[in-house]
Amino acid sequence: MAMNQSRLPGRSEFYYSLGIAYAASGQSDSAIESYDEAVRNNPEYSEAYHNRGKVYHDIGQNGRAIEDYDLAIQYNPEFSPAYNSRGIAYYESGENWRAIHDYNEAIRINPEYVAAYNNRGNAYLAVGQQGHAIEDYNEAVALDPKNVAAYSNRGTAYRALGENGRAIEDFDEVVRINPGYAAVYNNRANAYYDLGQREKALKDYDEAIRLDPNDPDIYINRGNVLFEMSQFERATKDYSEVIRINPSHVEAYHNRRLAYHRMGQYEESNRDLARITELTASINTEV
Repeated sequence: MAMNQSRLPGRSEFYYSLGIAYAASGQSDSAIESYDEAVRNNPEYSEAYHNRGKVYHDIGQNGRAIEDYDLAIQYNPEFSPAYNSRGIAYYESGENWRAIHDYNEAIRINPEYVAAYNNRGNAYLAVGQQGHAIEDYNEAVALDPKNVAAYSNRGTAYRALGENGRAIEDFDEVVRINPGYAAVYNNRANAYYDLGQREKALKDYDEAIRLDPNDPDIYINRGNVLFEMSQFERATKDYSEVIRINPSHVEAYHNRRLAYHRMGQYEESNRDLARITELTASINTEV
């Protein structure tokens, strides 16, 4: 009697492991195909559904990712990583309360799930509940005192509450743990700016740009501070960098136009105004 080779014991685990290897090497299509085979051989393989969902998430297909997380939870209702992953997908889709519900479940199952606390904090922050967000970030750093994401996010929450001193303390801690974390220098610079400490803000923007020279947000932030300090020529250089990185950045054209106008460079200012008109017309057409 011939055996059905496609359903041999261990075959689903083989394809599952193969999917992990493909995903780790960035071969998303092959990873998905491997997980397809894993669940075909074992239709209740929660981990395979979860991992396939993560691959779909990584390639921007949140809808299909959520479908797989649903299946992972269906076959294993106590699978906390699936709730956390589905929460991330909901959060990125703007469904923050559904995300919070999933993070609640992940934490109920695993009360020491650091990432779920941090992620739930982000969702609370997105719905304007900074107090709840800070509580979650507190729990995350209590469980993992070197969690730079939780410190950074808590700093952002404090800044949203106007508590810039406490925000800076958290950003300082991130820099101590990971001096190469570019985004935190930008965040700390914003807090210094709110406190009117422009020179400290500029120093941090400089360091953020040194670490990440292709982030347009840092250039526009530094440009705005320089503009307020009447250093218009330096400001135009920063706005030009933003435009180099993103040629459709309307705010950068607008701010550079104002800087050119302040310097009496009216031809350049008018040229930026014309570009702004083109871009806004294009945006309106797309809408």
